[in-house]
Amino acid sequence: MNVILGLNWGHDGSAAIVRDGRLVSAVSLERLSRKKKDSGISRELLQYVFDHAGVTSSDVTTIAFASFVPSPSNPVRVFRTTGEEVTSTVFDLFGGKLGTELVAELDGRRIQAYLISHHIAHAAAAFFTSPFERAACLSVDASMLRPEACSVVAYGERESLRYIRCPGVMIGNAYSIFTEKLGLGPGLTKAGTMMGLAPYGQPNQVALERWREFGASYYGRDFQENDLIYINYMWSQISGEPPHVQYTEQQSDSPKAQEIAASMQFVFENTLLECAKRVFEDTRNFADGNLCLGGGSFLNSETNMRIKKESGFSNLHLFPGCGDDGTSVGSALFVAHHLGGLPRAHYRAEELMYLGRTYPTPQEIAECPVATPAEVARRVAAGEVVGICQGGSEFGPRALGNRSLIADPRQAEMRDRINFKVKRREWFRPFAPAVLAEKAHEWFDINGESPFMLLIAKVTRPLEIPAVSHVDGTARLQTVTRESNQFFYDTILEFETITGVPVLLNTSMNVNGEPLVETPQDALRLFGEGTIDALVINDRLVTR
Repeated sequence: MNVILGLNWGHDGSAAIVRDGRLVSAVSLERLSRKKKDSGISRELLQYVFDHAGVTSSDVTTIAFASFVPSPSNPVRVFRTTGEEVTSTVFDLFGGKLGTELVAELDGRRIQAYLISHHIAHAAAAFFTSPFERAACLSVDASMLRPEACSVVAYGERESLRYIRCPGVMIGNAYSIFTEKLGLGPGLTKAGTMMGLAPYGQPNQVALERWREFGASYYGRDFQENDLIYINYMWSQISGEPPHVQYTEQQSDSPKAQEIAASMQFVFENTLLECAKRVFEDTRNFADGNLCLGGGSFLNSETNMRIKKESGFSNLHLFPGCGDDGTSVGSALFVAHHLGGLPRAHYRAEELMYLGRTYPTPQEIAECPVATPAEVARRVAAGEVVGICQGGSEFGPRALGNRSLIADPRQAEMRDRINFKVKRREWFRPFAPAVLAEKAHEWFDINGESPFMLLIAKVTRPLEIPAVSHVDGTARLQTVTRESNQFFYDTILEFETITGVPVLLNTSMNVNGEPLVETPQDALRLFGEGTIDALVINDRLVTR
């Protein structure tokens, strides 16, 4: 048995298991520690993926990671092949280097290990989980470091993944800094909040006229190598404020803030779209029209849809955990396929969505009534907010029906109720629709499926589902099939039987500043706060 343990020590700490060439388990540390974007590796994290994958630490044949952060509490130690222990942080590899061999120690046993280039790990998570034999890969995030740590273009073919070039795209850094300057909070945790704010404004003339300048490759800038200074200059030009100015929380949703957010979103979208078009031209003779996107920048769903529609590529794939938590998966898959030559696996959508473990029903609710899709749908149609905690937990930031809160999308007031009373977050944050896959084209301007909630589409019947239609008439949708999640699908189907609408409002089961719930106990604690009306745990329905 070949067992590769993938790790991410940085923010979004995570672990994954690839067994005999197939990804079988992955989880982020935050789900267990209950600290948003938590960093590092814990013994509990390792035991989680071992148990879920049906292996033990003694079965591990290789350890792979895209960064290493030393700590006295580390259950894994890392050594150079010469025998010296690595005692300083190692973030990335540069100059087109894909990986370097190391040695790791786990439970007193020395194991072959590899440090994989950060963006190659992102690209590997996307390509090796895709259905494509050949594809171009583009990875972009906001590392705040040198260009190669911010973006990479690669090419995948069957079991191999090769470095093509660094495009020098660093716009993810600007998006993160603008989020903080607007008073919304740290870019690491609140960039999605700025994406939600942007549709309330319009990009200003400076952004419309100068987006190419602001989004120019690092290698093409005519001045200022220091990226933070460049971003402060960009802020001053777009906002009209001095470079050092930062808005307060009270100013963060003002009309001016909305304009700045819209302007930054415009620059961001067009920069990445232009980059994707260049990647298409560079790879059109050998990528078969396929593109895989990786890195945290591609949690920006509006950008993803524009790339899908306008870049020239015929087919697009993203891995649900495209943030840094996904580098544990990508590192392990790169070692399995590119270095190890193991045949690639073919994945159904649900095999990528639900990489976490399932839990038994707590004894204290064993006598609660059975949860049926019909009863849950009836409650939602009557105006209740219902939590669902069932099956394997989702990997990545999106709740996809197993750790979700669901509600009636027809009730416009539902949006404010959930934002203010349940999630305790900003008034302008939108909610996602979950729609029966076969009915998606009747309600949204989309061709194909969006199982991972990473694409935005126009709502074609917004007056009928106002709670999930954003101010600009779009929605970040999830298409649901019975094969991917039978209970969730059947609940939406029953809701359609009652209301004629095959759509539910779907948002993550958490409150502002906390990660998604992982265990039934996490879900019961949230239910105990009294902000939701009912809770499904496995096959039981908990009510007040």
